[in-house]
Amino acid sequence: MEPENNQHDTVDVLQQKQAENKELFDRLTNKNRDYMVKLNRRLENADMPAEQRTEIFNDMLKTLVEQQGLGITARQLYGTVPDQARSILESPTQTEEGTVERSESWKLYLDGALLLGGMFALISGLSYLFGNENPENQMGLITLIFNFLVGGAVVLAITKNAPVPGRKGGMLRYILVSIVAMLAWILLMTFATVIIPPSINIPLPGWLTLLIGAAAFAAKFYFKRKLNIKGTLM
Repeated sequence: MEPENNQHDTVDVLQQKQAENKELFDRLTNKNRDYMVKLNRRLENADMPAEQRTEIFNDMLKTLVEQQGLGITARQLYGTVPDQARSILESPTQTEEGTVERSESWKLYLDGALLLGGMFALISGLSYLFGNENPENQMGLITLIFNFLVGGAVVLAITKNAPVPGRKGGMLRYILVSIVAMLAWILLMTFATVIIPPSINIPLPGWLTLLIGAAAFAAKFYFKRKLNIKGTLM
C-alpha cells in the first residue's frame, strides 16, 4: 500500500502546484504572461511532459511575481524565449534543482560594462547636446573609460546575486547588493570626475559621447548573441 500512497501524495502535490501556477500566472503583467505562454508552447511542441512543465513553471512564476514588482521582466531575467526553452530542454534537472544557467564571469562583465557604460555615455551625451552646453559639463575621456570598467564590475556583482528560482532568501541579498553596488559606482564616478585634472581627463564633445554610447549598446547586443551570453540583466 505504501507505493500507492506515495503516488497519491505526488498527484496531490502536482495538483496543488497547478492551482498555484494558475494563481501566480493571473498576477503577471501582460508582457510576462505573453512570455510564459510562448515558452509553454515551445516546451509543449518539444514534447516535454505537462508534469515537468508544471514543476519548472512553479519556480519561474514565483520568481517573476517577485521580480516584476521591481520592474524586471521575464526577458531580462531569463533571456529570450528560444534561449530559455533551449536551456530548459538541454538541462532540465538544473532548473528543477533550483539553479540557473549563467555564462562565465568575463562574459557577464563584458555585457555589464557595455550596458552601464553605454547607458551613462548616452545620458551624458544627450544631456550636453540638449541641455547645458557648458564645456565644463563635457565627459572626460578617462572618466568615460573608468565608467565602462567599473560598470562591468557593478553589473557582474548584481547579476551574480540575482535570485535563483526555487531558492528562498535570495531577494534581500539581491536588493542589498544592488543598492551597495550602484552607490559605489556613483561615488567612484563622482570621485574620478573631481580628482582627475582636465589636462589628463580630456573633455569629449557631446556628439562623440553620444556616438560612443550608441556603439556600446550595439556592441552589447552583438556580443550577447555572438557569445551566447546567458543570465544577464538585459
